Formats: sequence, C-alpha cells, structure tokens
Amino acid sequence: MDPRVIVVLLSVLFLSDLISANEECPTNTIPEQIIEVVECSGTCFEVVKPFLNYFRELKTAADKSSELKTHLLQVLKEVEIKDQLIDTLNATLKSKDEQTQTLIKSKDEQIQTLIKSKDEQIQTLIKSKDEQIQSLIKSKDEQIQTLNSLIKSNDARVRAQSDNEDLIRLKNSEITKRKNEILLLNQTINKKDEELTKLNLKVKHLEELQKNEQKKYSDEKDEFNKKLISCSEIINQNNHTLIEKENEIQQNKEDIQRKDELLKEKDKEIQEKTDEAKTRDAQESLLTSQINDLSQNLTKTNKRLLECDEINSCTTAEKGIYNIKLPGVSAFKAFCNGSGWLVIQRRMDGSVDFHRSWTEYRDGFGYLRGEFFIGLEKLYQITQSGQYELLISLGEVDGSRYFVKYDNFKISSEKNSYTLEYIGNPTPGGAEDSLKYHLNMKFSTYDRDNDLWDESCAMMCGGGWWFANCGYSSLNGRFYKDGKIKDNLYGIYWGSWQDWDYTVSLTFVEMMIRPKHF
Repeated sequence: MDPRVIVVLLSVLFLSDLISANEECPTNTIPEQIIEVVECSGTCFEVVKPFLNYFRELKTAADKSSELKTHLLQVLKEVEIKDQLIDTLNATLKSKDEQTQTLIKSKDEQIQTLIKSKDEQIQTLIKSKDEQIQSLIKSKDEQIQTLNSLIKSNDARVRAQSDNEDLIRLKNSEITKRKNEILLLNQTINKKDEELTKLNLKVKHLEELQKNEQKKYSDEKDEFNKKLISCSEIINQNNHTLIEKENEIQQNKEDIQRKDELLKEKDKEIQEKTDEAKTRDAQESLLTSQINDLSQNLTKTNKRLLECDEINSCTTAEKGIYNIKLPGVSAFKAFCNGSGWLVIQRRMDGSVDFHRSWTEYRDGFGYLRGEFFIGLEKLYQITQSGQYELLISLGEVDGSRYFVKYDNFKISSEKNSYTLEYIGNPTPGGAEDSLKYHLNMKFSTYDRDNDLWDESCAMMCGGGWWFANCGYSSLNGRFYKDGKIKDNLYGIYWGSWQDWDYTVSLTFVEMMIRPKHF
C-alpha cells in the first residue's frame, strides 16, 4: 500500500479521537456562573483552577485538532487533486499511446504500401530488363544463326567444288586411260592391217576354197562381233558416271566401227583371193589366234575398267569403287570416300526410289557413284567382323551440312530382322543424336512391318528404317527437292537437327562406316 495512504488513515484516526474528545469536552460549555465564582474569590479559583487548566488544555487540543482536521482535509483535497491529475495524465497517456499505436500502424501501412509499390516497380523494371535482354539475346542468336547459315553454305560450296574437282580429275583420268586403250587398239589394228597386207600376197591361191570356208569364218567373225558387243555393253555400264564425256566415247566407238568396216573390206579382199586357198587353214588359224588375243586383251581392259584391285577395307584406299573382301564373306563392290570411310548409303538428288521391299533392302540397290543402299546383309557381315564407327553427314536445301558420329555401330542377322544392336556414344558435329531412340529396334519395310505403331511407319515415311513409333529419324524416306514435305507424307528427317520440325525434308544424306581403331 502507498505510504501516503497509510499516513492519511492514521491522521484520520487521530483526528477522530480528538474530535470525540472535543465533542465530549466542548470548549464553550463552561457556565458563566462558574466563571463569575472564579473571578470573585480566590478560594473558588483554587478549586476551579484544575478545571480551568483542564478546559484550557481541552481547548488547546480542540484548536489543534481543528487545525489538523483542516490540514488533513487540505491534504486529502490535494491528494484527490493529485489523483485526478494522475487519472487525467493516465488518460492523456492512454490517448497518446492509442494515437501513437494508430500513427505507428498508419506508418507501417504506408511503409508496406511503399515497399509493395517499390517491389512492383522493381519487378516491372526487372521484367522490362529481362525482355530487353531476351530480345537482345534473340537478336544475337538470329545473327549467329545467319552467320552459321552463311558458313554452312560456304562450306557446302567448298565441299561441292572439291567433289566436282575430284570427279573431273577422275573422269579425265578415266578418259586418258580410255584414249590410251583406244590408241593401243589402233596400234593393234594397224599391226593387223600390216599382217593382212602380207597375207594378201599369200592368199591368191586360196580364192577357190574361200567359198567353202566362208561360213566357218563368218561364224568366227560373228563370235568376235558378239565379244565386241559384250565389251561395248560392259563399257556402257561403266560409263554411267561419265555422261559428260559420252560424246568423246561415242566418237571412239565410231572409230572402232570404221576399223571394223575396214576389217570387213579386208575380208572381201580375202574372199576375192581364192588362189591362196591351199594355205588358208594355216593362215586362218593364225588370224583366229590373233583375234582371240585381241579379244582377251579387250576383255582384260574392260575388266580393269570395271573392277579395281581387291582390298579388305577403305582405310588405305583412295576415293573410288573397290572390291571389298572380308574373312568369311564374298567379295562385294563398295565406294570408299578417300578418308578411310566406306559409304553404305547416300541420298543426293532423288534419282533412286527408296520405297523398296525387304529383299531389296537386304541385297542392296542403286548406283555406288550416285544414290544407293549397300544392303543389310553386307552391313551385318561387315559389322560382325569387328568394331565399327558410324558417321552420318546431313544436308539441307540451302547447302548447309553437319554430321554426327557414333563409336560402336552393329546390326544383327536377318534371323533377328537386322536389329540395331549397338550405336555407342554420339559425338555431335553440328547435328545432335536422333538414333538412340531406335536402338534395339528391328528393320521395317512396307512388306515387313516390325515397328511399334498400329500402322506402317515405312509406308508413311516412304522407305525402310529401324522404326519404333515411328521415331526421331528416317534417312531412307521420300526425297523432296525443295526440302518441304507434301500431303503430310514424311520425307528424310533427323529430328534433333531440324528442331523437331518434320515438315522439313533433308536433301543430302551420307552414311559411312570404318573400323574403330583407324
């Protein structure tokens, strides 16, 4: 309890006692008679004196009590005033606290609103900056893509120019060889002319026997002509890649025909010289032997033109067609690109239809110097003989070309539908992987559907492939010269390089393999 309150209570109790005493002994209750008695005699005074002292003390005490009461009332009033002031102050403080809390709350709300506004401004500014950055990045990416396209186009032109120069050199080399062979043939014919001139002097006495021997000689001549025709057909087949030089070759053929006419004229002269009939058999045997030698030389020449030396891989071969001989596998013709790679598939101009049957994909089709597929059975035999790498070169209609390489390519046998067993790890060369999705898939054609789709992927894509459902790649599909598919019929695609845009069709593909440790 407050000490002031205790003091006030004690004061009240004390004053109460004094008041009680004052009420019991009033100050002004002394009778006037007593006062008169006191004043009038000394004896009375002595008697009354104690009472007077008592009353004096009572009066003094009453006066003091009245002063104390007045003081106490003043103190109580002051205390009450103080309490009122304290209550007023507390109320003021409470009001100030409420105002302070209200002000603080208002300030907090203003601060939160300001912070929120600033955050929104910052987010708007960040978004604006992000959009500017994205726009700048997009612009830079477009510039980079444009630059890459220019680089691709330039590389494609350089490669095309290099390929054309190689083709021209190869054609010029073959033409030179052909001219040398024709020159050799002309020399041989000249020798024959000289021999026939000598023979004309000796066969005058054989004219009578010429008629009987004419049929035999005519048969031999027909056989010789057949051999020449056969050689000409073989040469024509080999001339598929030398179309630009066909006129020169045709001229050479005409020269050969003129020489053949000269031979026929010589035969007429021989028919007219029947006087030398007695020695006809010996001379005819000699002529037949010489013709056979000529035929053998022509056959060997054509064989050298059609077949190159036999090799077991392309790792050391120059660019061209070779007979490849692997252990346990029959020799077969293949195209080596001059950098150690054996070409197994090529698409370049749409001249060959790749919508083929299972048997055709198994055995191979096309032209080794143009568009072709080497054949699944040969591919199985090659990849089973060792570990091979696979290189896939891709090109678009704008001339851009890129590649991707796999380090362990192998397919299974026909019994397992030539399943794509391994491809290894891809190494991008501008083109990313789009073949792993097809791993462990069987090969499919329009007449043997091994894919996972309810319908035929080979029919939809226009060529055979290791389809899944249907997949990310199809390099044997329809050829579109303008690089755009039509009627929702898919073409040649490699999804990851085309940004998964299957309306784009590639215009160049070359698949090549070589031994892993080349």
